[in-house]
Amino acid sequence: MTAVKNENLMKSAISGLAAHDSRKLEKIFEICRQDEKKMTLLCRAFCEAYLIDNKQRPLKLRPLQEQIVVKTLTHPDGDPEKHRKLAILAPRGSGKSFALSVAVCIYMFFNRFRDLIFILAPTEDQASLIFNYCYRHFADNSFLNGLIDTYRFHNKPNITMKGGTILRRAPLAPSNQGQAIRGQHPTMCIVDESPLIDDKLFVDNVEPAIVSNKAPFINLGTPKSKENHMWRYLYDDAYNESFERMVFTWRDAVKPGRAYSAPYTDDDMAEKMREWGEDSIYWRTEYECEFVESVSNIFNPELLKACLSRGRTFGKRGTNYPNCVVGVDIGKSVNSTVISVWSTSKDKDSNTANLIYLEEIGPKSGGHDIPYQRKRIMDAAHDFGADRVIIDATGIGGAIEQEIKLACVSSKPQIQFIPFIFTGGPKGSKTQIYRDMASYIQQGQVKVPHPEDLDPPEAKLVNKWLREHIDLEYTMDAANKTEKIAAPTGKHDDYCDSTAVALHASLSMLPPSASFASVSIQQTGTTRRAGPSRGLFTTTRRSKTLNKGRLSGL
Repeated sequence: MTAVKNENLMKSAISGLAAHDSRKLEKIFEICRQDEKKMTLLCRAFCEAYLIDNKQRPLKLRPLQEQIVVKTLTHPDGDPEKHRKLAILAPRGSGKSFALSVAVCIYMFFNRFRDLIFILAPTEDQASLIFNYCYRHFADNSFLNGLIDTYRFHNKPNITMKGGTILRRAPLAPSNQGQAIRGQHPTMCIVDESPLIDDKLFVDNVEPAIVSNKAPFINLGTPKSKENHMWRYLYDDAYNESFERMVFTWRDAVKPGRAYSAPYTDDDMAEKMREWGEDSIYWRTEYECEFVESVSNIFNPELLKACLSRGRTFGKRGTNYPNCVVGVDIGKSVNSTVISVWSTSKDKDSNTANLIYLEEIGPKSGGHDIPYQRKRIMDAAHDFGADRVIIDATGIGGAIEQEIKLACVSSKPQIQFIPFIFTGGPKGSKTQIYRDMASYIQQGQVKVPHPEDLDPPEAKLVNKWLREHIDLEYTMDAANKTEKIAAPTGKHDDYCDSTAVALHASLSMLPPSASFASVSIQQTGTTRRAGPSRGLFTTTRRSKTLNKGRLSGL
């Protein structure tokens, strides 16, 4: 009963006469900042009085979001003299940035005079996210909108209240060297996607700015590598006294609490875990909020070895294999050209890619023999009845791909020649096809003849295939801004790239229960996926298999 009474009093305080009395508001806010229970009531009352969701209903936050708002706005241990420093990890899609926008709006409502609030992020778009949420909160309510003097979206974007409090956003990137925050003394500083910001840039520019005012200092994001200030704030003993930690996982995000719904369900997460693999870097960082090492194996060695299937042999030339694809990695300088041929069959409820041929063409002195490579690729496509040839067309591969295409356009019009250009970055094509490949291996959709069932030359090729895939690495730089997939120094990834592009064509581009003849694919540029994106990089940390039942009851 007391809680209900207090909540009603809070509602009347912020929406009645007190809403126009800045001094009274400051007193109310300061009292609530010393007690998390009171701040929780204040947050709920404010959301119900002034904010709406995307269905025009009074806003109700989920438990994860409400905890972020309350921790952001209260004094540590209820002591006004203590400096609020908060490090928050929360999973992708959990509404963490939206929660901070609510915290900012509440702060501005109760502190309308002379305050300076900064929203920082690695890029302009990321910095805009919380800023734009705040704009919508103010603009969608006539009373809140009446408190605003100006909205500026270009040339030092800011929202300025009639009392003088300013909300600013700015990217913190090497290109601007932290100029936006340098020399400023904010009364609140929020850093979104903090783990993605260059460490030195962060330490040199952000940390000095928040010292003098003892401003609330909120770092938010999803973890990347351990070589980062965010990891230190959370797990370095030297920061135990200064930083409070909040670490959420997807399990926290699925709890709706007072809210109308959650962003995803247990079943959604079970499906994601099945697709990506619970040992994958993506799953562990984006949904379990674990920090990973900056260098990790992409594929689990045990899962790779499970691809080796007894009783299988390479295919026979002159045989037309169903749904047959040739994957080609063109050698550059000292690297080999690798040709892999795969036939796709229906296995239970999914397609399975079966390796039926491998060939390695080593570099010769003076460079690769392009006409010879062209002939070997064309022979493989012809002899196994390939429907498609997909070629790494990055760099020199593009010229060879064009030669093959032109040579075959009249003699073999039934074969599709598809160039694949590897692009970098976490959303690049190379990253995506390797995520897919890891998923297929995780789900047992890749079958390779066991070396013990092959002749010595063929066994040698399969052993090299296995070795390269085990060695392949996922690397994150120290600043957590770039990701790379490549063989370790001194080793090669030719077999890996040939396999990855072939599996892309044979599994990603082939819908279930379909043949290549029924699928129309553009022959130029990167091909469009026919099904949902799946897969991701695994590590050797664990070897558990996914079981949806493990999520029941959560």
